[in-house]
Amino acid sequence: MRSYQNILQRSYSALEILMDLFKIRQSILLIFTGIMGYLIASGARADPLVLGYLVLSLALTIFGTTGVNMALDSDIDGVMSRTRRRAIPRGAISRRRALAVSQVLLVAGLWVAIMINFWVFIAGLLGFLIDILIYTILTKRRTWTSVIYGGFAGGMPAFGGYMAYIGHPNPESLVLLLIVALWSNAHIWYIVIYNREDYEKAGIPMLPIVKGVRAGVMGSIMHTILMLALVAIYFILTGYRAWITLIVGSALSIRLLTIMWSHLKGVSKRDAYKIFKVLSPYLAIIFILMLIDRILGI
Repeated sequence: MRSYQNILQRSYSALEILMDLFKIRQSILLIFTGIMGYLIASGARADPLVLGYLVLSLALTIFGTTGVNMALDSDIDGVMSRTRRRAIPRGAISRRRALAVSQVLLVAGLWVAIMINFWVFIAGLLGFLIDILIYTILTKRRTWTSVIYGGFAGGMPAFGGYMAYIGHPNPESLVLLLIVALWSNAHIWYIVIYNREDYEKAGIPMLPIVKGVRAGVMGSIMHTILMLALVAIYFILTGYRAWITLIVGSALSIRLLTIMWSHLKGVSKRDAYKIFKVLSPYLAIIFILMLIDRILGI
């Protein structure tokens, strides 16, 4: 009995470590955007087999990419107060083992992606290359523009999910990609404003650190305006049928812009945290609205 309990305890601990390594909440949101991309493209007329393969590919590829990122950034995480208890910095798993596990998952995810179609594979591969090579290795420690490049990696699951149904890129799939990319930048810049001391300590050149908090707010405003423009473009691309997305999405975006605009005069940590929490469900809401419009076909 004790042996059985020990096995359960070790299994639970291993699962806990992996969930931490793969930043499970962030990864679930990205998997969600991929699933929604497929459902939006299909109008919820999903092929269960394709959808199953897609979910598996998304999970493996995103977990693998995230794990590699965590391994490469473990030295930074060890410095920052909010990240120093992550799996690698606290010694729950070695950097080498984390890399090995993550690479296996990544390769498996890309293998499943190619079984769906070529473009889903390309989306998964580009997500990895942009996130690891361009963002993590080449730019994150050198320039505040790194998150702009990295945002495109975050948009690849939605892009790939859409193409899992139609089999090739089209303007609507690019709109989904860009909405996620722009959202991620505004989201990150407000996280940086809230955790400014941590990022300064780690020496990471983010926009609110390098150019100042006001610049971070202005950058978030500009990206939210672009998201609003993309909602309007999506409405046009659907043949003027995405009324719910246009009306509700515009109202949400304008409300966000109103609050952000007031922050140009100054923003407290509490205000930054509030916007960060509001931005968290914003992306999911936009995608749900798009799906509702596609199903209704009004």
